[in-house]
Amino acid sequence: MYTINSDDISKVLPSLGILPFFPSRCRKLPKALKDWPAFLDLKKKIEDFSETCPLLELMTNKAMKERHWKRLSDVCHYNFDVENPAFTLRGVMEAPLLQYKDDVEDICISAVKERDIEAKLKQVRADCAVADLSFSHFKARGELLLKGTETGEIIMALEDSSMIMNGLLSNR
Repeated sequence: MYTINSDDISKVLPSLGILPFFPSRCRKLPKALKDWPAFLDLKKKIEDFSETCPLLELMTNKAMKERHWKRLSDVCHYNFDVENPAFTLRGVMEAPLLQYKDDVEDICISAVKERDIEAKLKQVRADCAVADLSFSHFKARGELLLKGTETGEIIMALEDSSMIMNGLLSNR
């Protein structure tokens, strides 16, 4: 599987900090130039790219899984073939991201939330997997009673896990 190296993109995006200066420099050009089609085209490209950069940063998050790319494909009506080795930034830039900006942001943010939920759920499962119940003898009938001190700790851990799960449920 081909992955987009988000570290490289994260290094490049701050260097594009000059982008805010382009619109101000465009405004300072002589008025006669501002009517030229080339000027209008350049200005639109600069504005679009400035709006696209935050979306690109969100899309490079490692929380983005195949299901999120599929949702992006469905929303944007564009095939994001991230499995293809020829998948490049150019392919992403060709998609109508700005047209569906809010949806793209929602999908990327939900990917991060889902990753956090999966991590917490995995931790709860791991905690429950290692919990051992200790029994004590009851008269001559054998081990029938749970030991109070150890069981109390397990119950507290289960209550904590239950609170975590309720928090995750409300975070959807």
